[in-house]
Amino acid sequence: MENNLRKNNSIMKKMIFPLIIVMLIQTSLFCATILWGGTIQKLNDNSFDILNERVINRKNYIQNEMLQRWSKTSETESAINSSVKKVLDENNASIKDVGDNEEINKEIIKNISSDLIYLLRKNSVTGSFIILSNKNIENDSMNNKGEVSKTGLYIRDLDPKFNPNDNSDLLIERGSSDIARNFGISMDSYWAPKFSFKGENTRKGDNFFYKPFRAAIDNPNVSSSNLGYWGSQFLLTNAGDKVMTYSVPLIYEDGTVYGVLGIDLSINYLSELLPYTEIHSNKKGNYILGVDRNDDMAFENVVSNGYSLKEKFWDGLHSNLEQKESYKNVYKIKNEEDDYSCGNIYASVQYIDLYNSNTPFENERWALLGIIEEKSLLSFSKRVERLVIISIAISLAIGLVGIYIASRLFTKPIVLLAKKVRNSNPSKPVNLDKINISEIDELSSAIEILSANVADSSSKLSQIIEMVDMPIGAFELYKNTESVFCTKEFFNVFITEKEFQEYGYVRKDKFLKKLKELDEYLQENYETENTYIYKFESEDKRSKWVRLNIVEDELKVLGVVVDVTKEFIEKRKIEYERDFDILTNLLNRRAFYSQIQEKFKNKDELKVAAFIMWDLDNLKYINDTYGHDAGDEYIRCAAGILKKFISWNGIVSRLSGDEFYVFIYGYESKESIRDIINSVKIQMSNTLLKLHDGTEFKIRASAGVSWYPYDSCNYDELMRYADFAMYQIKNTIKGEVSEFDINVYNKDSFLLSNREELNKLIDGQLVEYAFQAIVDCKGEVFAYEALMRPKIKTFSSPVDVIRLARSQSKLYQIERITWFKALKSFKKYRDKFGDCKLFLNSIPNNNLSRVDFEEIEDLYGRYLNRVVLEITENDKINEDFIEKKKSYISHWNIEIALDDFGTGYNGDAVLLYIMPNYVKIDMSIVRGIDKDEDRQKILKNLISYSNERDIKVIAEGVETKSEMETLINLGIDYMQGYYISKPSFIPEDVSDKIKKELKMCHENRNDVI
Repeated sequence: MENNLRKNNSIMKKMIFPLIIVMLIQTSLFCATILWGGTIQKLNDNSFDILNERVINRKNYIQNEMLQRWSKTSETESAINSSVKKVLDENNASIKDVGDNEEINKEIIKNISSDLIYLLRKNSVTGSFIILSNKNIENDSMNNKGEVSKTGLYIRDLDPKFNPNDNSDLLIERGSSDIARNFGISMDSYWAPKFSFKGENTRKGDNFFYKPFRAAIDNPNVSSSNLGYWGSQFLLTNAGDKVMTYSVPLIYEDGTVYGVLGIDLSINYLSELLPYTEIHSNKKGNYILGVDRNDDMAFENVVSNGYSLKEKFWDGLHSNLEQKESYKNVYKIKNEEDDYSCGNIYASVQYIDLYNSNTPFENERWALLGIIEEKSLLSFSKRVERLVIISIAISLAIGLVGIYIASRLFTKPIVLLAKKVRNSNPSKPVNLDKINISEIDELSSAIEILSANVADSSSKLSQIIEMVDMPIGAFELYKNTESVFCTKEFFNVFITEKEFQEYGYVRKDKFLKKLKELDEYLQENYETENTYIYKFESEDKRSKWVRLNIVEDELKVLGVVVDVTKEFIEKRKIEYERDFDILTNLLNRRAFYSQIQEKFKNKDELKVAAFIMWDLDNLKYINDTYGHDAGDEYIRCAAGILKKFISWNGIVSRLSGDEFYVFIYGYESKESIRDIINSVKIQMSNTLLKLHDGTEFKIRASAGVSWYPYDSCNYDELMRYADFAMYQIKNTIKGEVSEFDINVYNKDSFLLSNREELNKLIDGQLVEYAFQAIVDCKGEVFAYEALMRPKIKTFSSPVDVIRLARSQSKLYQIERITWFKALKSFKKYRDKFGDCKLFLNSIPNNNLSRVDFEEIEDLYGRYLNRVVLEITENDKINEDFIEKKKSYISHWNIEIALDDFGTGYNGDAVLLYIMPNYVKIDMSIVRGIDKDEDRQKILKNLISYSNERDIKVIAEGVETKSEMETLINLGIDYMQGYYISKPSFIPEDVSDKIKKELKMCHENRNDVI
């Protein structure tokens, strides 16, 4: 049983099976990569691509010959038309005589014979012809054979490449014998004086005449070049060579069709231009020039040349292809009889563009077909596939044999070694032979060392440690002995000077005394159970850390000492990078927060403290103008100044790119800290940063300060308050220090906390517009004012939106939303607005772009002449902005209203400068005007001034009937307010009650006047 177990678990079996599995996996991967991974398919595709490329090249050549040489008849057409005109003029005849008048016909043929020969030679074709005919071909008379005779001339050149000095190489097929004598041309054995046709639609071979002739009659406005017709195989007589023709109608200057001009190309000549041997290296390809007349992939074979493939795959006339592509432009030829003895046959179909679109013959699609058998086309990929399969089979066989032999060779020495060890005397050292296999020889050596039975285990430990190539030492102390074994390097690891040279067995008391002397270097903060860390300073002031690990049991104590300097340096570097900013060497956010938390645990130590938020000015400008290296130097310079706070009991941190935190604590009053902040501020203002190009910049920063414990005793609140104070000064005068004010914070904190809310409002255009009626004194609605209503609850009114947008320099976005959203609603409710105007609030110190105005004009151009632009602004108006705004809107006839007149900057000076069409009196003047004579006097003066300058006056904020009556009596033009009409999202008319009151008040005023 033991033998069986040993056999079943032999090393050979454990080796051979994994190797076989690995080999099979590799073989499978190889097969999958080569056979099924796309390689064979890629080879097949390459074969198809090569076939397509060769056929395309040949197609391009044939297409160029057909279009650029053979079918170039325009010069000859012009010459013939000129000759015809000359003959007609000389004989006082008309174009209608051509075809019917034999004398005219003969003279025309005589005059154009040289032109026909010239066409034959110039175009390098095998034949040229002209046929004259009356336009009324339906009335052609037939002879006793049922044929129609046509006068013409047909000249053949069987070898266009041979051009003698005379016409000895030419033959006349049709035409007068006089022509033959005059030009020295022989008459063919099949010569006839005239052309004979069976009649239109009677014989397919006559298409070269009837088709272009009929096309010219049916398409009178189409040029002859677009009426040319390429005809397939044609026999002039029952004998002779088959030819392919190209013919164009002859059209007289008045549009009369009087004949056909054409050329022919013999099938034999065309065959020479289709060298089938280029399709494949085995020269078993076939070219077919064909035409598909029904778009059914059944090509009528015009010319073919090549290796004779099985005729049963196509008949003598048509090549039938499957409708579905086998590859790009490659189709299988239909096997009607299901005979696969010769495999598949493929045709690369490359269409020839002979006809322009929208011409009579555009549906006849000519193509060059390159045909080849699959066994020839894909021969290389099939050969590669066979070779791969054979190679895999051979590799498997060789691999299996090799694995077996290698396994036998590897296991045999091990078997012999085991036999010798098993038969050796355990009382004597074993001496094993080397077999020159390093792993087995190592095993033999280990057995020899084990058999030697080294007496002293401590000596063995020492040898192992001394073999280690690193600063490490060890000791072994038996509790019941007076000596201690320590390695040579044990004390040398501790100290740089080799003072303690004893090693091996050392007296226990001496060893313990020396170890005790090292306690002064012991780092208690690193001490853990059975692990001790020592730190030493070398003469060159470099630090060295050593770790001692001790293991103790009842009999002995073992210790290992290791130099861990590198580990400690790396650890401290990681800790430094974790806590400090690399650019400035200041604390980062995490470390700053951690230290502040520690300080706040003992708040008595803080006393009076200040949290300062610093933000560098001009950093973006320096980065954009001089590069980020200059920006980094700017940051480092500012950080160097802020480090001064550290000497004043401060904690300094770089928060992000241009933001710094400072926390200074432990003072008795704010004034002491203010003096420190001011001194740092002065030093910063007096510091110049000199850039590489000599440019000097002053270090400038804006700062916000919050006070502990006055503003808050909470760290997060102090940080937020300092941030708010910094934000305030940053967005006003910059470069100064601002202290936190809780009253301002309660009023404007949303400016800081709602930055993202404003972005959300702008990005989503989350506003809508309500419309409040503006009425005249008779109660008629004159206009509506568009009033912004934010959809985000954070903003209680449009004023909040404007203030926040101004603080973030985003007034342009609000201006744009106002224009587009208000005008969109104006257009949407145009029926509700009727003929009323729209008052639209605009920020005067902001302008839309030219593109914005163009888009507004495109979308709302028809409504813009009814817009009144309200200039609404609390800041001083910038004249440049106003002028630009006026220039943009002037061509729309938009009127201007000055809003909130009597408050802020909108006073008399602005009125004089803008000269608006309307002045809106602020509600602070309107409110209570019925009881205040001073307000009435101010309004009277304004109305009087405005009337003289044709400026209309509108009173805002009318909330009582008494105010409304007083305003009417004072001569106001228009009124607006909650008493008259409240804003609504859909424009509404004023109530009948208000209309009645207004009308009555107006009439009473007129009576008084």
